[in-house]
Amino acid sequence: MPRSLGAVAGQVTLAFGSFVVQLIAARALGPEGFGVFALLFGAMVMATALSTGLVGDSLTVLDRHDPVLRSALARTAAVVVASATVAGVLLGSFLVGLSTGDCAALAAATGAFLTADLGRRMLMAVLRFWHLVVVDGLGFLAAMVALTAFAAAGTVSLGDVLLALAAGQATACGAALACLPARERARPVLRRGGGVREVFGFGGWRAAQQFVRPTTLNATRVVVLAAAGAVAVGQLEAARLLVAPAMLLVQGLGSYLFATYAADRSLPLAASLRHADHGAAAMLAGAAAVTLAVTSVLPAVGPLLAPGYDLSMLAVLGWGTYAASCAAVLPYGSLAAVRGRPAAVLLVRVVDSVLALVAVALALLVLGAPAGAVPWLLAAGSFVGGVLCRQLLLVPRLPASVESARAPAAIANAP
Repeated sequence: MPRSLGAVAGQVTLAFGSFVVQLIAARALGPEGFGVFALLFGAMVMATALSTGLVGDSLTVLDRHDPVLRSALARTAAVVVASATVAGVLLGSFLVGLSTGDCAALAAATGAFLTADLGRRMLMAVLRFWHLVVVDGLGFLAAMVALTAFAAAGTVSLGDVLLALAAGQATACGAALACLPARERARPVLRRGGGVREVFGFGGWRAAQQFVRPTTLNATRVVVLAAAGAVAVGQLEAARLLVAPAMLLVQGLGSYLFATYAADRSLPLAASLRHADHGAAAMLAGAAAVTLAVTSVLPAVGPLLAPGYDLSMLAVLGWGTYAASCAAVLPYGSLAAVRGRPAAVLLVRVVDSVLALVAVALALLVLGAPAGAVPWLLAAGSFVGGVLCRQLLLVPRLPASVESARAPAAIANAP
């Protein structure tokens, strides 16, 4: 079956599991508790973005079978996971005021989340996208077993949700390891020095680029928290949760496109750019269709999914538009990074994200705009970033006309 469909199916399984766990958290914790959970989960996504960019994208593009690079990748991964786990404890203890037990649960969830994500990245690197369905399906089942046990014992707390996340991601990590080819599972021979510069030379830019979007989202949550309180954060996150299928479609195809760009760097740039245009158009259309479907049933389904929440149509449509804006930037940013422009992609993403965040702060803190306006402002910045990536980083580097003439044939052979 098509690998692109496998990429989407794998993302569907992952996002469905995440959706159900977050839905349970929304129902069990209420708007205020869910707002706190959203901040913590956002921090885990931020850490995962760093790990994905620095290690995951590096092992996809660089020669991960070179002994020196393989050792450097393994050592870098260990440091990133350990550092993120410690940071999770500090975040929970000092910034959110969690109990010792909840801090331990947050640390376990963070470490498992990052490790499982690296396992997924290995499967993507060898284009085993359909195996992701098995991996994340097992992870979801483990999380649900844990949540069922907690619910049977009493009320589900924030710590229980974090422990369920940890159990699910640990299971997914083990399943990913089992699904890898034997060559990929081979334990690296750790060497001192060497390879780290190459990993950071490519992965450092990708990590910074991947870090921008979740950091912007979490910074936005902090602004909403300051402007309207934790309940408003929970309401906004509940609206985002309902449009999650649109985002999962974009992320699934985005992961597939990055892996294929890395595998097919011999294609003329004109062919790859056309491929990126087709991918962006397909993701935009898919995100729009999902958003329209969700909003059409929102009045009836919304209260059933998240009782006690005041779900804003403005916010739901805004998050759908934000998913579409991600579709407009992901293909071009990934292609530019693979073709040697990761620093430029990072600059574009930082500029559009900072402008969007400033607009959010002004709208909420100065103009008194409703929280439902937030995703619209974020989407505007993301659309600008997509246009800049395509027109400034890729179009000027198109090959000569003779190469452009070869593009249609190359596109026909592209995955």
